[in-house]
Amino acid sequence: MKTLNNLPRPSSLSPARIGVRPTLLRGGRVLDAFLRLDTIDDVLVWPDGCEVAPTQVPHDAIVVDVSDRWVMPGLIDLQVHFREPGQTHKEDLLSGSRAALCGGITSVVVMPNTVPCLDDPALVRLQHDKPAQHGGIHIYVAAAATKGLLGREVSDVAGLKAAGALALTDDGLPVMDDDVMADVFRACAQHDLVFMQHAEDLELTRVDGHHAPMNQSLTQHLAGVRGQPSSAESRMVARDLALCERLGARYHVLHTSTSSSLELIRAAKMRAVRVTCEASPHHLLLCDEDVVRPEVLQPTSAADLDPYKKMNPPLRARADRDALQAALADGTVDAVATDHAPHADFEKARGFVEGPFGVIGLETAFAALLTFVDGGLITPLRACELMTAGPARVLGRAGRMGTFAGECGDVVVVDPRQGWAVTPGALLSRSKNTAFLGMRFRGRVERTYLRGLCAYQRIN
Repeated sequence: MKTLNNLPRPSSLSPARIGVRPTLLRGGRVLDAFLRLDTIDDVLVWPDGCEVAPTQVPHDAIVVDVSDRWVMPGLIDLQVHFREPGQTHKEDLLSGSRAALCGGITSVVVMPNTVPCLDDPALVRLQHDKPAQHGGIHIYVAAAATKGLLGREVSDVAGLKAAGALALTDDGLPVMDDDVMADVFRACAQHDLVFMQHAEDLELTRVDGHHAPMNQSLTQHLAGVRGQPSSAESRMVARDLALCERLGARYHVLHTSTSSSLELIRAAKMRAVRVTCEASPHHLLLCDEDVVRPEVLQPTSAADLDPYKKMNPPLRARADRDALQAALADGTVDAVATDHAPHADFEKARGFVEGPFGVIGLETAFAALLTFVDGGLITPLRACELMTAGPARVLGRAGRMGTFAGECGDVVVVDPRQGWAVTPGALLSRSKNTAFLGMRFRGRVERTYLRGLCAYQRIN
């Protein structure tokens, strides 16, 4: 285990430090899951790194009292949709950066279902470069696994990795063909990229081009809409695990939502298969019964269902939600990721069946996770891990990001006792389609430091 005494400390003569006033965060509860650190101490924040329990503090350091606050490495979100290029009326790289900083998130992995999709190395480079030029967060790319996201021909994986891609995925269009999926896994193994799968057997969820909008359940039956069987997810996970185990690839299950999938993943981990998985806050807190509008006692049509709670995978049964919560505690879930999917109000206004899948989540993710700390299910350090060291391990960047041992001054300060309500006015995302609208959380980001500078500060 690394200790504070043997951590590399950047030189005070580093070019990134010349002429820069660092910030001393004094007296906070310092949480770093990679270092297994949970202590009351000071953190000195520089553009090129942080020092916990600094031995020397420059006389001109900006001192901020953070007693009774949590101080953690900048959070990481493994799955977001920033809609640039092609759909920037919903979100773009810079508006997404602002929303992320409000939620304490300094690094994200963007999905490739833009218009055009991210199957071109030049577009991958743009995702990295634009935010960096304008003070945005760190953008990492999960590039398109197949050309055009069509599931037929593997993309130029070598070119995409050279452009900076850390992962491959076809996002909401799972690779259905077994032979193509095997080729993708071979490419991932060859180039040391993780494959991220939206696990859904489309043969079970789509009929005549129509996609079932919610989970197969009593609620779905009463509302008279089509439902997705939970086996559509686990069937795909089983197929993929067999392939990646044979081919030695790294495999990550996006937004895992069913108990059956968790059982398969848990068993595969015991066999040392290179598999990881994530859970989304909405699947952890809500179930398919919550799709019904709050003023409705029992649904009789699709009009009784809330389009702001339509996402894919859909909200599942209570038993699946409970299994996800248990998997937070036992370590099966490696990360919490939002699947931040912004949509304009007029799009969601089409109703539950015709409106698009997806909800936003950057600004509510860590607050939602703190629900399980307050309930005693997980510790503060485990909550930290799920959005720092855990995602870093998934990306193959453990020790380089999501830790104070890394080489970037990204820090989040959280007030774990601050209560707040989720309202449109409280959200900086360009879109407001949150599944948590009207809910109250306890725990809120107070400050976010990006590359050593305070990039977000809550003022109320």
